[in-house]
Amino acid sequence: MSATPPDAPSRARRIALPSPFRLTLGGELVGAEVAVETYGHLSPARDNAVLVFTGLSASAHAAAHPGDPSPGWWEEMIGAGRALDTDRLYVVVVNSLGSCFGSTGPASVNPRTGEAYGGTFPETRVEDIARASQAAVDALGIDTLLAVVGCSLGGMTVLAHAALFPGRARGLVSISGAMAANATAIATRSLQREMVGTLLKAGAERSLVEQAMRWARKIGVLSYVGTDLLEQRFGRDQTEPYAGRGSGTDFEVESWLEHLAQKFVRQFEPWSYWTISRAMDLFDFGTFGVHPGEDGLRHRGATDTAAAARQLGLERALVIGVREDLLFPVEQQREMGQVLGEAGVDCEYVELSSPYGHDAFLTETELFTPLLRDFLLGLTEPVKACRAVSPACHIDA
Repeated sequence: MSATPPDAPSRARRIALPSPFRLTLGGELVGAEVAVETYGHLSPARDNAVLVFTGLSASAHAAAHPGDPSPGWWEEMIGAGRALDTDRLYVVVVNSLGSCFGSTGPASVNPRTGEAYGGTFPETRVEDIARASQAAVDALGIDTLLAVVGCSLGGMTVLAHAALFPGRARGLVSISGAMAANATAIATRSLQREMVGTLLKAGAERSLVEQAMRWARKIGVLSYVGTDLLEQRFGRDQTEPYAGRGSGTDFEVESWLEHLAQKFVRQFEPWSYWTISRAMDLFDFGTFGVHPGEDGLRHRGATDTAAAARQLGLERALVIGVREDLLFPVEQQREMGQVLGEAGVDCEYVELSSPYGHDAFLTETELFTPLLRDFLLGLTEPVKACRAVSPACHIDA
């Protein structure tokens, strides 16, 4: 996900995790914490909380608030009268464990050594991101969530949360997520990690690592946006008039990619990039449907998405896919909706069309707002027999 990282250091509150915080693959973190921002007010019954999981590069700062008036990455979706209506809802956004915007991650100091973790940060899974976020919810005194909402990586994390904490959330929204990454997404992120990780592990100087980060980010951006959008915005335009000769100027699409890459490099920590990218590839929802062996492990290759979905304890779910999404193809969202529905979850699947592809949830707020607003209203009000949807959407029965 290409949400723009924040320009300023995180002003989010830090919530301490249980110490030691034990990770899925056996590692542990001492004195770990996660950065959390909240919007709206928790109801007296504590039943109106919505937990938002972010994409790979986003902070907890999803929208402006009095403590930080700068625009957030989901600014048009959170607030009074918006999709996540803060007049009715208490919205909790957590920066992922392993990230670099306030939560404990590779850039944090390991209290056992007095130095930054860097490459020694324990391998982290999507499940660990979900567990750390739920620990923050527990610290806020919330027993049951109205819903969990996630985009991209967050669309995976909502599934991990529902599987790890069945019944702790009444509803689930997955936007451009997947039950497991496909081979193309894994190959893309593997190439990005190889570019960055090879230099990190070799102890290369910062300038070389930053160059690798720029290249990796450019590959990522091209997997986020639709090809139609690039043609519409840039085509073969150059940064100065082209007179039929080699002028040495950049194509505008090159300049645009370089601008995005330079900004990302200034703001995102390389080892965090490696860690969270790897977590996305390792996630497989179907493993939750497989009973552990005698050694207590769910063995690689064993997967049962139907059995996993039957354990979730959800009342309702909303799954949204975008036809032009290259990174998480819409077939993956379609499959998720089918699996949840066949497991007995009241699941609505919505297919959108947007030239922004995977990034549509960041830009096409007019498409996503009615879908999220109606879904969340349905959890707080009696469900109507027929729900209206945006005419831009296609609903699969």
